[in-house]
Amino acid sequence: MHAGRRLVLVSVLAASAATSLFGGQQVPTALVERHRTINDTATRITLFDNRMAVTTVRVDGKQVFFRQLSLPIEEFDVYLQVLEEVADTAQGEPQSFLEDGDSEVTISLHLQGHSPRTIRFSPLQVLGLDTNRLMVALDDLERRVAETSPSHEALRTWQPHKGDRVELFNGSKATVDEVRDDGVIVLIHDDTSIIEAVQGENASLVILRVLP
Repeated sequence: MHAGRRLVLVSVLAASAATSLFGGQQVPTALVERHRTINDTATRITLFDNRMAVTTVRVDGKQVFFRQLSLPIEEFDVYLQVLEEVADTAQGEPQSFLEDGDSEVTISLHLQGHSPRTIRFSPLQVLGLDTNRLMVALDDLERRVAETSPSHEALRTWQPHKGDRVELFNGSKATVDEVRDDGVIVLIHDDTSIIEAVQGENASLVILRVLP
């Protein structure tokens, strides 16, 4: 087989495998990713084009924190606007403040309509206006993700199915008995066998978290 054809075939198979891995959906693309390393602690914040934001923290190479958040479309658009406005003008600087090189910020941008860019600078560097705007937006996004309750995020993105187990705000537990076409979730309480119908949009007012 011709080498060029083999390369195309491998690429197609890799893309197919990746699509299968994500349940038939297109693999999300990272729009922006920031790595901030200070001594032995590395913090990463990534925003994907499917509105998912992910924060991880590693200490001495070991992951000690992971959290993700699916942003509402309006909030995603605010971050995206800032990225679009500074994508071509944010600048990195030589790392001139830390001689040992143990601390560095690296930001990678991959926005549609803009050339991919990677900028690096010291955390102690005095930044230009656009680079500072980018840092402020990423700081805000990182804080937003880090402060999100994992159980709240799991509930917000939950697609209820019959048999799902949930914990309620009153401390009791219940099982999903039915999910109606209009979005109503029918719960059966464990302790009392009471049947409760909850409007889908009000689930977060009744259900504390989805049980594993």
